[in-house]
Amino acid sequence: MFKSVDISQRKLYRLLRDDKTVWVLYLDIVKFQEVEFRYGYKICRQILEEIENEISHTIKQQRNLYLFSHFESRGGDDFVVYFVPGKNTQWNITEAIEKWVIPLEERFNHRISKLVSEKISLRSGIAQCINEAGRSPDYLLYAAVKEAFLLNKSEPDPNFFARRQEIIYLIEEPAKYLKAAFQPIIEARSGEVFGFEALARIPSSTCFNNIADLFPFAEKIGQLYPIETLCRRQAITSYPSISHNKERLFLNINPLVLIDPEFASGHTRKLLSEQGLTPSDVILEITERSAIEDFSTFRDALDHYRKQGYLIALDDVGAGYSSLQSVAELHPDFLKVDRSLIKGVNADPIKWALLETFVTFSKRIGCRIIAEGVETAEELRTVVQLGVDYIQGFFIARPSFDRKCINPAVKEILDVKHRLKSAEQNSILSMVEPLPLFNTHTLVNAVETYFRDHPHQWLVGITEDSRLVGVMQRDRLFSALGTRYGVTLYSERTIPILMDTNPLIVEDTTPLEVVSSLAMQRSCSQLYDGIIVANQRKPIGLVSVANLIKTMAERQIQIARGANPLTGLPGNLLIDQEIRQHLERRSTFGLIYVDLNKFKYYNDLFGFQQGDVAIKMLSEVLLNASCNTAQETFVGHIGGDDFIIISSSLELEELAVNILFQFEQSCKQLTGTESLSVALAGLIINTAEQNWTPLLVSERATQIKKEVKAIGGNSYLVR
Repeated sequence: MFKSVDISQRKLYRLLRDDKTVWVLYLDIVKFQEVEFRYGYKICRQILEEIENEISHTIKQQRNLYLFSHFESRGGDDFVVYFVPGKNTQWNITEAIEKWVIPLEERFNHRISKLVSEKISLRSGIAQCINEAGRSPDYLLYAAVKEAFLLNKSEPDPNFFARRQEIIYLIEEPAKYLKAAFQPIIEARSGEVFGFEALARIPSSTCFNNIADLFPFAEKIGQLYPIETLCRRQAITSYPSISHNKERLFLNINPLVLIDPEFASGHTRKLLSEQGLTPSDVILEITERSAIEDFSTFRDALDHYRKQGYLIALDDVGAGYSSLQSVAELHPDFLKVDRSLIKGVNADPIKWALLETFVTFSKRIGCRIIAEGVETAEELRTVVQLGVDYIQGFFIARPSFDRKCINPAVKEILDVKHRLKSAEQNSILSMVEPLPLFNTHTLVNAVETYFRDHPHQWLVGITEDSRLVGVMQRDRLFSALGTRYGVTLYSERTIPILMDTNPLIVEDTTPLEVVSSLAMQRSCSQLYDGIIVANQRKPIGLVSVANLIKTMAERQIQIARGANPLTGLPGNLLIDQEIRQHLERRSTFGLIYVDLNKFKYYNDLFGFQQGDVAIKMLSEVLLNASCNTAQETFVGHIGGDDFIIISSSLELEELAVNILFQFEQSCKQLTGTESLSVALAGLIINTAEQNWTPLLVSERATQIKKEVKAIGGNSYLVR
């Protein structure tokens, strides 16, 4: 038998080399294990013998239809039949199942009718094997058998052959059928474009409704590598016309391709070089369309690309195969949180908590978070509030073949968030929780069901045309329904009949102190009701009074800890936070370093108590002068006789003059201050011209202080 198989295989190899086509048909019996369970091993052994006899008989009967035909058993109920069609073949490959397999199944069932009392069904998959330059016949036949096997085990696809042909066209003429679209990924802090994700598109396709269908099918027929290679090539060659100023290119890479030796051969790096790009401009986005089974091998492959300069992003985090194990094993530079977790995150407490956890986790491991699939303003506000690093989605911009402008609404939202995102968490946004929303047409019983399904949710918002018109408290709803006729009166009516139409609503820019004051001014019956946070009446979330009180208490403790005990002004911790906040805003601002001249002499001469009086007098002068500025001015006490002022760069010189004048007037009321004078070292910090750090700010201010103290007397110097 082995000699016969060997001869048949050699003949197939020879026919392939002669550019003949081979059809490979993979057959097995549907649910054969159940058949064996019902009839036993002996009957099933006879069934398998009968199907072998029928296949063999059919091949002999139809020998003249083909240039060559042959079959082999793969063990159990699996069989492979090879056909080499010729001019006498009466059908093409798309008709083989109907013309060959179905009649075979009928004859086979007739053979076994005396063995079993039911019809046995055959399952089939068919593939085509064609000679390819550089590929051995053995490899080609193996690939065809594998393809037929995969088709046998998958659901029937009526468009299989049309799809297969379309992929052939795509591989042969990629410039005609394949295009690369690009979707921007922006920085959450600035709204500037960080990079673009390249997305393959087949605009003229008639068989693939979605590009996501292309890759699983290409993998099924053994064409995943060439398809991904072409998509990658199209993305790289198109990218220079899209990108500006070293913006990063995100390239989707299937894990199976990344460990392919051919991918590691350097073709991608060469292609990048031809386009004036380097691996450091590229982020390999690992798309987990299939699970990673061998993390050790895959990690070694990633290390190879990291050494070349590529960064790694893990896609689909929170969905599909992505898991914490992937993060732990692969150590990605970026985590792309899937749309399934971002959708409705502004109103879903579970998604809110999960994203918040991912953000915290990413900071711990030195990774950056990309929120993908952001499609609404509310989702954008929430992901920014929760601290993601980068944002992608239809609300930012849709994928396109050329560079499109970012949605103008994005910049407006990010500017507000950035202004409020201070180290002190000064606005109410720092403690907002999700607010589930219902419209005014919702029935009372639907809201009741929601509360019963979500036992920890205590309040929901009611909207009309996206604007908040009221709220429904959990306790008040159940209290109303719990009355004698409550269910009868309210269940089938819309929620406005019971909702609170006058809740406390505050804008998202409102400071915590103001919110706290407004909350405490309410009547006793409403004192502990939730506080709604909105942006132009469009709800963002809610704040509980308990959390507000807790946050205010913690903030007061924090301020007290950071304050100078003598003057009560913010100390070094808060000064450092204020400077960092201004630097992070990337804005121009002014800083004045304030120092008393000859203070040690004055303190030694008149005693430390009088010295403290002089320091407190100077702090009052600085506070009074800062109150006269058009913009908010920060006054901090570094320690001893050193102070710092942070204000608008445009008002810095006027502020310095005002301080000197008030200081001279105040000194007249103090004993022995003839020897005291004040030195003001002004520094204008333009973050657009230089990469400033808190340390550099301190060094430059100290240098200017030395210069102005050398002048002597009450003086100032602004650089």
